[in-house]
Order: sequence, then C-alpha cells, then structure tokens
Amino acid sequence: MGTPRAVHRWPCGLVLLLAGPVLLAGCMSSQFGRELAARPQPMVLNRPEGMTVRLPQEQPFNITLARAAREPGLVGTAEVDAYARPEGVSRASAAVENGGKSEALFQIGHALRNGTDRPADFAFRVQCEYEFEIQAPEPPGATDASVGLRLYARQERGRLLRDVPLTQHAAENGAVRRSSHEQVEFTLTIGPGDAVDVFVAGQARMEVPEGRSAICAVTLRGLEMEVVTRPASAVATGGGRDGE
Repeated sequence: MGTPRAVHRWPCGLVLLLAGPVLLAGCMSSQFGRELAARPQPMVLNRPEGMTVRLPQEQPFNITLARAAREPGLVGTAEVDAYARPEGVSRASAAVENGGKSEALFQIGHALRNGTDRPADFAFRVQCEYEFEIQAPEPPGATDASVGLRLYARQERGRLLRDVPLTQHAAENGAVRRSSHEQVEFTLTIGPGDAVDVFVAGQARMEVPEGRSAICAVTLRGLEMEVVTRPASAVATGGGRDGE
C-alpha cells in the first residue's frame, strides 16, 4: 500500500492519514480520542427553554475527524483506514501481516454553544449502533490488539465533562465479533456564551510481532443526538447531571 495522503475537509471535518509514529506513540491509553485536533464553529442555541435539536436530521454533525498511522515491520505490511461522515457513520480499522504496528481513530459528534445571556441546561440523548471484530491468532495474548468506543463531552475551554466507555475489547481476551445498540442520556449546565463538544471516539490499534498477523475494526452507524434546552437549575455551570 502506498503512503496515505492527508485530505482536508472543512467545515464538515478533517481526515488525516499518516505513515509513521506520530499517532502510534500514544496508542496505549484506554482514554483515547479525548482531544480534538480541530474544532468547528459551534451551533448556537439561542433559546434557554423549549428548543429541541435533532442531529443529524436537522443538521449534519460538525465534528467529523479521522486519523490513522501505520508502521510495518522489516518484512511485514500494515494497513489502516479511518473515516467519519457527517450523516453519522464512522469506521476505524487496522491490519498487520507478518509484524508491525497500525492504529486508526475517528471522532464524530457536534459542537454546541449557549447563545443566551443566562445559564441553560442542555439535555442530551445519544444513541448509536456499533459493531467490532478482532481476528488474531491463538493462543489469546499472543498479539497486542484492541478496539474501543467512548463518548465524550468537553467544554470549549478544555474541561472534560463526561467520559462514557461504550465498548472495549482486547485480543488477549480472544478473537471475537460483536454488535450492539447504545443509548446514553445526560444533562450539562452550560454558561452564557459557553460551548461544549459532544462526540464519540472509536479506535482500532495493534502491535504484532514478526511471524504473526491480525485484523481489528470498529464501525459506528446510526449515530443520533437529541438536545433539549431548558433554564438551568441552581448548580455551577460547566457541570451537569446524568440522564433523567
């Protein structure tokens, strides 16, 4: 496979494919994908009460980022693929044959701003379908490979408000294929003029010794987000309560 090219898509998103260790250096953390490489202009919600937004039905997702890196071994090959589409479909996949490293990551969701002059509660309902697979040689543990999916809510100024693990699996627990549906509900109190990024991150990564091969992938489909505004209750802004 030739060296991947960087493709810039804005304002809908950013896709960056890298050949080299830039992404691979930090791939071991279970809290992958918490930071956005680029932020879109947030969608402004200008009514503190009774405003409902349904995404992507009313507006395509404005956070659609993907990046990938590969590092084949001396006699091996490594393949990666990553995309995030504004209609709510994303995929990250990695494959290594005869030794090497590869990692793919996507981030998809929406940036929202409280356009009023008072604190407002943003009540979120996020739902999606996903599937993942890991194909790795037996015995379990012979290959370092994993897939994961997490939901994040991050304040514009950087504070992490929510970190929700949706799924996680490692090759050490055996080769497997799985599909499921998730629904997560939570409420964030957003100060006047403040913004929040709510997005799902998916990762597929592996490090395979020479003489072994593996494939892993995670696919997200049908991502939908409903946001309802109402006057804030008497709590500090930038926080929130879990689903009601």
